[in-house]
Amino acid sequence: MKIRIYRKDKSVPLPERKTSRSVGLDVYAAETVVVRAGEVVLVPTGLIIESPPGYYFKIFIRSGFAVKYGVSLANDVGIVDEDYCGPEDEVKIALVRHYNPHNPQNDEPLIIEKGTRIAQIIFEKNALPDIEWDEQDSPDFAGKTRGGFGSTGLK
Repeated sequence: MKIRIYRKDKSVPLPERKTSRSVGLDVYAAETVVVRAGEVVLVPTGLIIESPPGYYFKIFIRSGFAVKYGVSLANDVGIVDEDYCGPEDEVKIALVRHYNPHNPQNDEPLIIEKGTRIAQIIFEKNALPDIEWDEQDSPDFAGKTRGGFGSTGLK
């Protein structure tokens, strides 16, 4: 599959698979960024990516990076729509550094150097059909209620 991509800085590697059977393509930080415990930052990738027609991509944190530095994506999974590929639509990674009361380095900022592999992208087919809402006057779809949030785990 050929995917159009623009790199603002050619010194930052293109997203790449590290093994032939990897699902995700590693993405690199395009700038050095400082993250403090409890803080959310946007890490630029310097990339504008055009998903192929009928596809979108998801952004996930690299597991080793997450465990080593106590960070995760601020929004759990980034979803990048097929049409997010205009001249100003740079892919950025929203990271949060978690506070760990047992870590004496909590007060030390985490410095993510330019060129660090921080996340991975996975392309998926957009299988969402056209939606037409059929709004109802009553919420009685299933008859008897199941008990609300978390109800299947009560017994």
